[in-house]
Amino acid sequence: MSEFRSLLRVELAAHHLRPGRTNHCISDSSGIRDFPPFKALEICSYPGDSGFYLMYEPEVGQGTDTHHETLDDALHQAKWEFNVLPSKTISSKTPSPPMNWMG
Repeated sequence: MSEFRSLLRVELAAHHLRPGRTNHCISDSSGIRDFPPFKALEICSYPGDSGFYLMYEPEVGQGTDTHHETLDDALHQAKWEFNVLPSKTISSKTPSPPMNWMG
């Protein structure tokens, strides 16, 4: 598959919900535990793939992601989970470089 493309990114700040409305867990050889607090979100896609990935970047360690069928679905998840609001109407075309969004 082709290289990941970053479409949108936001650094989570004091006015966002933290830790968020969803509990994300890591399950590995050390057991099951919560992710460290997330510091940023990024929406990415693969060229040729119709879906979008909402990437969760923690303060330390490896992050996680959720897959969404549409860009609007990924934006809605970010809004619901962390109260991240689009700063303007977002096109489904790939911006370059990645756009920031916050609210």
